[in-house]
Amino acid sequence: VSLALPPAHRDFHPIEIAHAGHTTEAGRTAFPRTAGFSFLFYFSRFLPRAASEWRSAIPPVSSPENSLMPLIGAIAGDILGSRYEFANFRGSLEELVIFPPGAFPTDDTVLTCAVAKALLDARTPEGTVDHENFQSLIAPALRKLAGDHGSAGYGARFMRWVLSDDAPAPMSFGNGAAMRISPCAWAARTPAEALELARIATLPTHGHPEGLMGAAATVWAINAFRANLAENDIRREWAERFGSLGPLPKLESLTPPIRTDLSCRGTVPLALEIALQSPSYEETIRRAVALGGDCDTIAAIAGSIAAGRHPVPQTIREKAIALLPDDLRRIVLDFAEAFPLPPLS
Repeated sequence: VSLALPPAHRDFHPIEIAHAGHTTEAGRTAFPRTAGFSFLFYFSRFLPRAASEWRSAIPPVSSPENSLMPLIGAIAGDILGSRYEFANFRGSLEELVIFPPGAFPTDDTVLTCAVAKALLDARTPEGTVDHENFQSLIAPALRKLAGDHGSAGYGARFMRWVLSDDAPAPMSFGNGAAMRISPCAWAARTPAEALELARIATLPTHGHPEGLMGAAATVWAINAFRANLAENDIRREWAERFGSLGPLPKLESLTPPIRTDLSCRGTVPLALEIALQSPSYEETIRRAVALGGDCDTIAAIAGSIAAGRHPVPQTIREKAIALLPDDLRRIVLDFAEAFPLPPLS
């Protein structure tokens, strides 16, 4: 599997975005990302080698609890951050309630489920994923679930793509590429296949090299955690393979609330560093939300990575599942049944 991309520039300018809120029929406030984007593109040098040498096959999930619902790591992080994306949390980690009143699944959860649904529909009788079928299903799945859950809060460029069947694929480097990608890690049989599924799932909306790299880096990180790769090895491989996304940040140098950055470069390294420095799943998503910025997406990505190694507490799993609409809950449960992940012995 080759994910090599052409050379390019390294300059980066953060994405500036204004958010507008409205009240849904259910009475909650939703904040679709619909105001003026100004994307200043840059190109990374190349997407690194596809398969990791540290594992030729995907190891099973290391937590028995997570083997029941592999998608819940991303979803619970998203829901926790939903109430603080536009009014960042200010307080200690211990004061952060899981989940606060009014918490809800945002676009991160909806589109994670869309990727999972396309993988489910592309599953063969042998339990593998038909890549060609998956490629034909992913765009319709994204469009359908985004349309069914229109107030979840999507980017303006993404919504233009959703509403037009013949719209060109956006060349986005936004963090939407990484926030929805975790199902590819859980459905794949090898690290190489996980990266290929991630590439297929990303291309319809995030064709920029950084968007593709952000998705690839996230599935790689999930599998590194599942394989219990040592922290030093993860840091070394990040620098070798995904260094063009930027170095892993020093958390102690960040002052909450951090500035909102909707790029893969501004989100994926941060999410991985939070997961690396947190001793549990719960602390991972608490730290992600407490930092501020685009905290629902940071927590969704960090949570998806952390769930590869740390158990998601039963109370968090149950609360998150209860907050999902019926169709998304069904996808989460069907995905867990279709792609069973026995615990490590």
